[in-house]
Amino acid sequence: MRKYSDFFQTLHDENPPGHSFGRGTHHSILRAVVFGDSEGNMLGNARFADFAVIWDEDHDERVIEPIEKIYFAGLLHHFLMFGERKGGFTAIAADDAPRRALLQSRLDAITQHLAIGDSWPSQVVGLNDPGNPIISASDPKVSLYLSNLIMLWELGLKPSKYEIPRMSAEIANT
Repeated sequence: MRKYSDFFQTLHDENPPGHSFGRGTHHSILRAVVFGDSEGNMLGNARFADFAVIWDEDHDERVIEPIEKIYFAGLLHHFLMFGERKGGFTAIAADDAPRRALLQSRLDAITQHLAIGDSWPSQVVGLNDPGNPIISASDPKVSLYLSNLIMLWELGLKPSKYEIPRMSAEIANT
């Protein structure tokens, strides 16, 4: 399986399809370890954040750089999916992501300073927002495709296999 980043594990990597949905839409599922929840609270234990990268026909791997920068900024847990289409970067926010305007501001700052030499306009959208630019298809088809990915891969935060039970206050104070 292809490795896209030193910071993300590739769980699934779909090859470009022969179909025409969304001009060759296909996806990869990646996993990172995070230490905060979607409300910005520190977690007692690390969690896995599983997310999708939605590719179009050109499978432009430059999309990984802004995702890594989102991760380094501690914002990855706010998002379920990312994609690049026609030179624009789209991030699909988790349902419980707070202050979408603030996330948009942070994302704009990230995508304006990319090492790839480009600056991409960015957009933070919700799963069912009309006109979602991540896939070139009708709103109902885009929503169905993305919802299926969330359901099949259980995207978002989940416990890691290394979760350690919290110590009781008595033990912690001794």
